[in-house]
Amino acid sequence: MHSKEQTRSRISDGTRQGARRVFAAAAVLVVLAVILLILSILQARRPASSLRQNGFLSSSGEDAVYAAAGNGLAAAGHGEIRLYSPSGKIAAEMPAELAQPMCAGGAAVSVFYDDGLAGLYALYPDGSHRSMDTDGPVVFAEVNETGLITVILSIKNTRGTVMVYDTDLTPLFRWDAGTGFPLSARVSRDDTLCVNCASGGGGMLCFFRIDREEEQARFTVPDEVILDLGFLSDGTIAAVTAQRLLLVGTDGALIAERSFEGGHLDAFSLRGETAAVAVLSGYGGGQGTLTTYDSRGQTLGSVAAARHVDALTTDGTRLLALFTGEESTLFSADLSEIVSYQPEESVDRVFLTHGGVAYFAGPEGVTQIDFGR
Repeated sequence: MHSKEQTRSRISDGTRQGARRVFAAAAVLVVLAVILLILSILQARRPASSLRQNGFLSSSGEDAVYAAAGNGLAAAGHGEIRLYSPSGKIAAEMPAELAQPMCAGGAAVSVFYDDGLAGLYALYPDGSHRSMDTDGPVVFAEVNETGLITVILSIKNTRGTVMVYDTDLTPLFRWDAGTGFPLSARVSRDDTLCVNCASGGGGMLCFFRIDREEEQARFTVPDEVILDLGFLSDGTIAAVTAQRLLLVGTDGALIAERSFEGGHLDAFSLRGETAAVAVLSGYGGGQGTLTTYDSRGQTLGSVAAARHVDALTTDGTRLLALFTGEESTLFSADLSEIVSYQPEESVDRVFLTHGGVAYFAGPEGVTQIDFGR
């Protein structure tokens, strides 16, 4: 027979054991909550989905060339050219013997050529394809957002010829350069053509309407070469030299310029709503800085770049940077970090499409990441 003291002792022990069990259960719940919180944070910093695609024309170490094509991908190899849908399926393909394959992609058409040789190929999302001869070797090609194709031909005894074709390869415009050598050329969505030329006296931007033969305006840069140009969303031209960023109106008037202040250009993106430039303070390394500007030259954001910037790409509003050392970061226009991603070491090219799909390309294949979900 148990005494009252033994009964009270057992009740007390049971109470303490129950309290310990409740405390332990509560502790487990707290730990689980913390783990779930950490996982939710990490999940929020990851792309929504990823898909490894080794079929993007890079088998057997083939040195394929890629370009964003709408929300898909254009790929040029030495024996064939292909257009891929966002799901990674082949939308169009054709055989093409290209010693130095090059391509330029667009939503309506993607074009392919052998660098320094005559001829142009086109693939379309509906599976069709076209090809045509050109009057001279193709040294540059670009497709704009409405499907117009700009091509620079290197024709013997001339400084170069700029051609603009419709989506079906119908010629719309021709300009035989007389005062400089065309380096690059692009057409805006409202059919303004800007040609970047270089001469002994420096660089120049020549403006045309593709429905007219006469030059409309010109912007010159003495003693500097304009490396490349792009149309921002409002029609402003963003251009870079080795020393500065230039923002120019289609009337040839300078809107703003931003010096690299002794640094040198590392990478750039010149389309969409912002112009982005990565600058290094020294040629042997040095401090890197990534900066974005609006079309009036106002700084939107600036961040230190601890690593070399291998590539910059934009979907129009967001900026994706590929850094040396298996690191890539998606930024907003003001360079607030949205998400980071660690691509494979071999990745050396990256493309961000308007649908938020990114393609990380390298010799070992293509990884498709969806940042849009």
